[in-house]
Amino acid sequence: MRYRAGVTRFVGADEAARQLGVQKATLYAYVSRGLIQRRVAVDGRTSLYSAADLEALIQRARRRDVEPRPSIDVQIVTRITALDETGVRYLGHDVAELARTCHFEQVAELLWTGTLPDHVAWPSPEPADRALARRVIRAVRGPALPALVAVASALGTRHPDDDAPTAARRLLGVVPIVLGEPDGAPEGSMAERLARCWQPRSSEALASVVDRALVLLADHELATSTLAVRVAGSTWAPPYQAFVAGLAVIQGPLHGAATQIVHELLVDCEQHGAEAVVTQRLRAGERLPGFGHKIYKGDDPRLTPLLEAISTLPDPRGRFDVLDDLLREAGVRLTRRPNIDLGLGTLTFVADLPADVPIFAVARLAGFAAHLVE
Repeated sequence: MRYRAGVTRFVGADEAARQLGVQKATLYAYVSRGLIQRRVAVDGRTSLYSAADLEALIQRARRRDVEPRPSIDVQIVTRITALDETGVRYLGHDVAELARTCHFEQVAELLWTGTLPDHVAWPSPEPADRALARRVIRAVRGPALPALVAVASALGTRHPDDDAPTAARRLLGVVPIVLGEPDGAPEGSMAERLARCWQPRSSEALASVVDRALVLLADHELATSTLAVRVAGSTWAPPYQAFVAGLAVIQGPLHGAATQIVHELLVDCEQHGAEAVVTQRLRAGERLPGFGHKIYKGDDPRLTPLLEAISTLPDPRGRFDVLDDLLREAGVRLTRRPNIDLGLGTLTFVADLPADVPIFAVARLAGFAAHLVE
């Protein structure tokens, strides 16, 4: 299929992959890295790809054989997560369906082993590991994510022979301690323990929402933090140190820190009104956080399942109305659709959690370990 918009010509996925001589998964990876422009056809479903961008890639590949290159081209194919216009799949399982039917621990084991278990109960962290985590966070005395980096490095020193899944289970086991879990033997699932860290009297609803968020965010193909983990792993760095590489990248405002920026946008809308805030930011030439995605030109398929869960939370301050106002204003001013960052920022906003809670980082540890295994 060919489509002409102005002077820019677009072709369908089959033709684009044929021209490049790659599989469709590689084509989608090129889009995610900004190498190929993608549009949605008038039917609202079909993806179209810039012929000019395809030709530029082809010419660059040809020049590799005749010209010295000052940089390195890296091509990585992963079977863990598949992304396309139809949705997201972990090892063939639809992520939205997993989020509605499975717990984070089950999905993590699926990513690591290739098999989705009916039930998972991870062992409690060892007393020595809990004590180590507490010593480290007292020494760091900083935000949660840098403290988690320090704890991961310390655990790597204590457990140098752990494989990637074992390291992930061990690190995830002490994450709630990093986030302020009270003394005593930890009980419950990862989501339940996290919910108690942020709201000691939290309802089951909050734990359920956190669980769903963890599943939806566990992996997203070759995101920048995941690529950092794979680069570290390619040097045979120990799993904990590879995790540190990924966690460091997550702290960038264009990656994991985007959630905090969305939270702050919603607070601004609550205080000054969505119409005024959106108008001011767009007039200033700012990009509205929580909208637009390199992969999904339509709806981010992870957003609806997360908003479904958030809608079950108590909302005594009417903060869902703030989100509705923001979506209404953005809907008449932007062509970019809302993404998962908006959903996660809405979770922290509606549940009145700290803006910098590292749900994204905690979830992505599951994906990090899966990519190290691969």
